Amino acid sequence: MAVSKFLPGALASILVLLALLAPPGARASGEKKQILLFNSYHQGFAWSEEETRGLMDVLRPRQTGITMHVEYMDTKRVEFNDRYERQLLNVYAHKYSKAGLDLILALDNNAYDFLRRNHAQLFPGVPVVFGGVSFFKAEQIRPLPLFTGVAETVDAWGTVQCALKLHPGTRRIYVVNDYTPTGRAVHETIRTQLDELDPAIEIVFSGHEDVQEVLARAETLPKDSLILLSVFNRDRSGQFFDKAEMASALAVRSGVPVYGLMETDLGHGIVGGLLTKAYSQGQAMAQIALHVLAGRNPENIPIQTDAGIEPMFDYLRLKMFGIRLADLPEDSVVINRPDSFYREHSAIILSVAALATVQTLIILALILNIGRRRHAEKELRTVQRTLEERVRERTSELRDSEETLRNIFDFSYDASIIYDALGRILEVNRRTVEMFGLEDVDPVTVSLADDLSGQGCPLDTMPPITAEALAGRPQHLEWRGRHYLTGNEFDVEVHLTRILYRGEQAVLANIRDISTRKESENAIRQDLIKFEAILENTLMGIAMSVGRRIVTINRRGAEIFGYAPEEILNSGLDLLLGHYQTEDEFVLAAKTSLAERGEFDTEQAFRSKSGSTVWCRMYAKAVDPADLDRGVIWAWDDITDIRLAQEDLLRTREDAEAANRAKSEFLAAMSHEIRTPMNAIVGMTDITLQTDLNEEQRDYLRTVKDSAQHLLSIINDILDLSKIEARKLELDNVDFDLPFHVGTTIKGLEVQARQKGLDMVLEIDPAVQSCVRGDPLSLRQVLVNLVGNAIKFTHRGAISIRVLPAHRNVRQAGESRTVGVSFEVEDTGIGIPRDFLDTIFQSFSQSTRAFGGTGLGLAICKQLINLMDGDIRVDSTVGKGSVFSFTVWFEPGFSCPIPEEDCRKLPEGPSRPVRVLVAEDNDVNVMVTTLKLEDLGYTYAVAKTGLEVLDLLKRERFDLILMDIEMPVLDGISTTKAIRAAVPGGPIPDPSIPIIGVTAHALKEFRDRSLDAGMDDYVAKPVDFHELAVIINRLIGAIPQPAVRPEPEPDQAAEPLPADAVPAYTPEAAMEHLGVDEGIFADFLVTSRNELELLIGELEQAHAAENRALVGELADTVMSVCKAIGANTAALAAAALVAACSGADDPAPALNRVREEMESLRKIMD
Repeated sequence: MAVSKFLPGALASILVLLALLAPPGARASGEKKQILLFNSYHQGFAWSEEETRGLMDVLRPRQTGITMHVEYMDTKRVEFNDRYERQLLNVYAHKYSKAGLDLILALDNNAYDFLRRNHAQLFPGVPVVFGGVSFFKAEQIRPLPLFTGVAETVDAWGTVQCALKLHPGTRRIYVVNDYTPTGRAVHETIRTQLDELDPAIEIVFSGHEDVQEVLARAETLPKDSLILLSVFNRDRSGQFFDKAEMASALAVRSGVPVYGLMETDLGHGIVGGLLTKAYSQGQAMAQIALHVLAGRNPENIPIQTDAGIEPMFDYLRLKMFGIRLADLPEDSVVINRPDSFYREHSAIILSVAALATVQTLIILALILNIGRRRHAEKELRTVQRTLEERVRERTSELRDSEETLRNIFDFSYDASIIYDALGRILEVNRRTVEMFGLEDVDPVTVSLADDLSGQGCPLDTMPPITAEALAGRPQHLEWRGRHYLTGNEFDVEVHLTRILYRGEQAVLANIRDISTRKESENAIRQDLIKFEAILENTLMGIAMSVGRRIVTINRRGAEIFGYAPEEILNSGLDLLLGHYQTEDEFVLAAKTSLAERGEFDTEQAFRSKSGSTVWCRMYAKAVDPADLDRGVIWAWDDITDIRLAQEDLLRTREDAEAANRAKSEFLAAMSHEIRTPMNAIVGMTDITLQTDLNEEQRDYLRTVKDSAQHLLSIINDILDLSKIEARKLELDNVDFDLPFHVGTTIKGLEVQARQKGLDMVLEIDPAVQSCVRGDPLSLRQVLVNLVGNAIKFTHRGAISIRVLPAHRNVRQAGESRTVGVSFEVEDTGIGIPRDFLDTIFQSFSQSTRAFGGTGLGLAICKQLINLMDGDIRVDSTVGKGSVFSFTVWFEPGFSCPIPEEDCRKLPEGPSRPVRVLVAEDNDVNVMVTTLKLEDLGYTYAVAKTGLEVLDLLKRERFDLILMDIEMPVLDGISTTKAIRAAVPGGPIPDPSIPIIGVTAHALKEFRDRSLDAGMDDYVAKPVDFHELAVIINRLIGAIPQPAVRPEPEPDQAAEPLPADAVPAYTPEAAMEHLGVDEGIFADFLVTSRNELELLIGELEQAHAAENRALVGELADTVMSVCKAIGANTAALAAAALVAACSGADDPAPALNRVREEMESLRKIMD
């Protein structure tokens, strides 16, 4: 291996010697070539130095007469961004615009990318040879025919495969690289190469991190890991690192083998790998450069992608990790390897041999009589090299100094112009070009006076000013500049100083654009004018005080008090306060408020100049809240007339409240006086009903009793409101279980919600105190009213009741009610218009009469809540729902009774069989009701609509009807009216059958409506079946057992009639079929027609969705409605659709028939 290293150097020495022996004329022929080398990084960077060495060893500029220009872009240590690139562009344009270059060489990615972007601008027509370019893609230079070179490739795949072979237990590979442009390119190459690696091996790339974070992660790697060092020269914080530094740090901090991709890392801690050699990159690049210099077209020279990758390892690291040399790839280069005597001293042996050869050649040269000339030339070259080196060093120093000064000059914030005594421009910086628009012209050809000065500038004053500056007296002035291209003028500030420029006296003009400042000054001046106009014309008084003196005041402020502004200025506050308040009291109150809240507002009386009282609403704000001595801004308005009007209004309101209290006391007294005889009426009616009376008399007395009870309930509401308003209602104060009480109250309302298809949710926070002391009945009255309203005004959605602990507030010392509970009742109902929110809690106030009621409920709720030290609020949106929130306060409870179950026993069943017709559309309610009826010993049948009730009464015998008030198609009230209107012995044989109304409505008006329609009794949901059983036994026992009418047995073998055999539907036949009069039949038609239209619409939607099951269910409901009204043809069509949906037949024909029958039926109904 040592021999292979020595031979290139020996051969080079021989070739150099032979070249020196050649005739001088052979070396001097030809014109010198000009080559510019762009090095991406800084001088001394190991990778770049190796590339440059390989390049120079092939080109040999001194021997070949090539003039080499070298530029270090320093992008490893300096962030390569757009700003830095523009700076480099300006420098290179300045230096090489007239250099006459023959070739440009670009080392590594940053130089390559810079030239690709700026080649056409900087070096048009000059060929470019690049090298060391990572992640190269052919399309990058497709539009650049003058570009060719060497693509730097790394063999991450080969290195990883080699490492896995040497470390077969590896399960993780940690790839370390930075996020510079080169680092990102190499990162992408590695990721692409390792995509096909065994998935069992985890590949982890370092992130954009600081070096200490990378090393810390390396320290924590498990023993079955490897590190692959890519490129890492700058971390996230911008700190620069030499590659060897990172390799050494990883080797020291980690306990696992470190492999690399670059030859420059070998010998600094990495084990080795298939390493890319920078020297080989440079050599390959130089070979291409020679071809280009020889005249070959770069476009015809292919890109080299296989330069300089060789397996290389460090013997010391191999030994550390126990790796045998025999396991290494063939032809591997191993450094730091202990050699045999020959291998160890081969360099000396070969050097001696080479020296002997050289001596032989020298002897031959001496024989050729060139010894003396050779010696003289050698000394001359030595002297020449020494001088050239000194000149190069001085030139470099001068270039660096010039570049530094130029950067300072160019990157100054101000525009800088150097001109002579005649006003001719000698030099400008970059800011001058930007400020005056000189990008496309040579600034030297521009006249400072004619081209860059505004129209209004006194040009005749410039020579004297320049003369003053050249005399050593700096000048400062404002000036109007002009944009060279657009002619736009702008304000500038100029500072003139004498300098020495290229051996001559000149003036340096530092120019700063002050247009923005001038505009701001003008804007401030205009704003001051506007503010002064506003201040003097506003209708409010405005003033500023410093200490206790008024230092400024506007005209309106003085006029309010009857003064002129100059009469108040510099006066004390006691001038205006008069006898109403002392100055010290006013100042103390103002200072305290300003210190605590940052502002002060008051409404008080002041004294005018005439001595009259002026009421003002006054506001104050400190100029600096931290320092009140800097001044206070005051603003006030004259509210004397408003104050007088408020006093009149207050007196009027007090009179009205006194009248209202008198009214409330009168109502409370009168309600009490009315209630006493009303109770007597109800009691005597009950007693009279227990005597022997005929049925008509009993009906009269029942009517009296029912009317009295209804009137009594209304009077009770009025009495409650009257007691509240008269402040004579006293709350109970008992211990009770709050969650249980609320739960039972809401449970009693759940059935109402389910009846309307609403969800009711009760949420009680566990933090709510269970045992409290207060009035449970008043709380129940409030909840029943609010939740009942929510159910009433909600048609779909849900009702939510939330019980939460109240937020702690400041309770007065000694108050016993310390347990606060907040309630929220939220619904998704119709909402309350905003116009009614302010009056919703007033007596007799209703947002709509559509749902009935007296309008007292919410007023009573508000008063009861107030009596419990609480308040009630409402938030509502029309069409979305309402939220009623209230908070009440209780005393802590100590002994709450344990809730007991209702242990009442049901009465014994009737002595004879009783058959009940249950009219209920809710399946859950049907299940509960029928189970209870079975427990009571009754048989039953179920109807889900009013029409089904009428149909069953025609076909079967029943002893009693449980009639739900709200049912589809035909409700309970209308159905009851139809039954009572039937003719005895007709289609409905027993129109007087007992009917018990069942509903979830808590309002008493529904009970009245049910009884008025002809129902015999009424129970509320949830049904008290003890009460229901008593009512049933009472009703069944109060009537004679009806005669048993033989019913025709169904003909089991009868076939359904064909459609053409069924008589056509007519209103007369339907009225006779139902057995009702014309008025009730008209209501039936309207209800049936609307229900059928809804059902047909839903049926069409289900058919479009191909939901056969739903089509069948809806068709069955259509059939029931048609049968109930006697439309038998339509009923048969619906039955055919049900059969088609149940089987495998296509339902479309049957659906078409239903559509035709419905259209015919609709025409008849209309």
